[in-house]
Amino acid sequence: MTSTTPDPGSVPEASTAEAATPQTPVPSVPPTAVDPLARAGSEVLGGPAGRRLAGDGPWWVRALPVSVLLATVAVALGAVTKHHCRAQGWNTPDQFVHACYSDLPVVYTSSGLASGAGPFSEGVNLGQPPLTALLSWLVARVAPHEVTVAAQRTYFDTAAVLLLLAALVVVVAVHSVTGARRGWDTVLLAASPVLVLSSLLSFDLVAAALATAGLACWGRRRPVAAGVLLGLALAARAYPLLLLVALVLLAVRTGRRRAVGLTVGTAFGTWLLVNLPVALTAPTAWGAPLRSFLDQRAGYGSLWLLPQLVQQAVGVKDAAGLPGGAVVVLTIGSWVVWVLLVAVFVLWAPRRPRLPQVAFLLVAGFCVLGASFPPQASLWLLPLAVLAVPRWRDHVLWWGAEAAYFGAVWLYIAGQTNTNRALPPELYATVLLARVAAIAWLVVCVVREVRHPADDPVRATRGLDDPAGGDVDRAPDALVVRVA
Repeated sequence: MTSTTPDPGSVPEASTAEAATPQTPVPSVPPTAVDPLARAGSEVLGGPAGRRLAGDGPWWVRALPVSVLLATVAVALGAVTKHHCRAQGWNTPDQFVHACYSDLPVVYTSSGLASGAGPFSEGVNLGQPPLTALLSWLVARVAPHEVTVAAQRTYFDTAAVLLLLAALVVVVAVHSVTGARRGWDTVLLAASPVLVLSSLLSFDLVAAALATAGLACWGRRRPVAAGVLLGLALAARAYPLLLLVALVLLAVRTGRRRAVGLTVGTAFGTWLLVNLPVALTAPTAWGAPLRSFLDQRAGYGSLWLLPQLVQQAVGVKDAAGLPGGAVVVLTIGSWVVWVLLVAVFVLWAPRRPRLPQVAFLLVAGFCVLGASFPPQASLWLLPLAVLAVPRWRDHVLWWGAEAAYFGAVWLYIAGQTNTNRALPPELYATVLLARVAAIAWLVVCVVREVRHPADDPVRATRGLDDPAGGDVDRAPDALVVRVA
């Protein structure tokens, strides 16, 4: 393995897309103009888009308003799928059989929040990062302080309004990141079944909104604002740390360290500002997520659950699968290896990858190799997948796998208490692997398009290099690693 340091003043080999003048006003590109699947699907709506959808029509037929409307409908449909539980309560096994489970009302009545206590009080067991715990408590202030179906319903409905706003933030942020030419890519997010099925399962969409807004600020060359938002996202969920890693890797490749350092430093300062008061005043509550991670066994959706599923399929009584310690070691070890592989790939690729491509690779590995991979974790991937692989065919394949897994996991869990409605472990394992394979296919697409930029829909668009790249957009290479 060798490394080369190109002349800082040199510009990497540019495609015709990069050679175009970015300031030239150009219309947006409707997906039906460039994507075969979108073009074929448009026939049911009257055929491919004309000039009005390319920016020459009224504001309400442009990409952002259409995407906002579709996302609102998606979250509303998600609420409709929870109707049985809203009416009857979130009870086992009904909440799994009817696929209307949600962490939101269940945690409200089981964690101690329904007693009116604070999020970090003794006797309250949320097991969430500080910002998510605080948000859970704020929503609880609206709901009745009682363990009833009515209290659960009020809590769920209030949280649903908040999560709708978070979904719209994600849509606006993704639209901002795509750039004017690729604005219609946002429809891939707004029309995704992942948003319908998983948006109201937990508060993960809030973390995704903060993280995506942080990327949008970075793309607009606002490193401090990006750092604040990414730091808040990190205080809500752990995965935004990988977005900072992606920035660092691209800073190493391009030498643009000042802006990246400012964003990373601001992010950790913001994270510390949120976490330090909780760590000092309620250390037990603050450390609960880490203890939960270190003590866990393989969870639903994880590859590490497969040994247990195999044992169940062959009839092993009291199948236990991998020990908890082994799961933690395998998870951490595989994460480290994956990050190293992505780092080598970023520094080795013939042309610098786009920021969303690097971020997607890191987060996809984090999800697939984790000790658990619940349906709502796919919300972390959704905006990154839209920005990294804006191609309808690949997303439709992923959507199908996610929808199949969503139905399978609830039936499998229901079978733990009601064997008459159980999903056999071998079938659940098959659907789990299909979901992983669909994400692996998106990873393959990213790798292929980084190696062959002409196949990348974004870079094949005239005038675009990395609309989300911010300070590294169109930056020349400062360090390239060559594998002998």
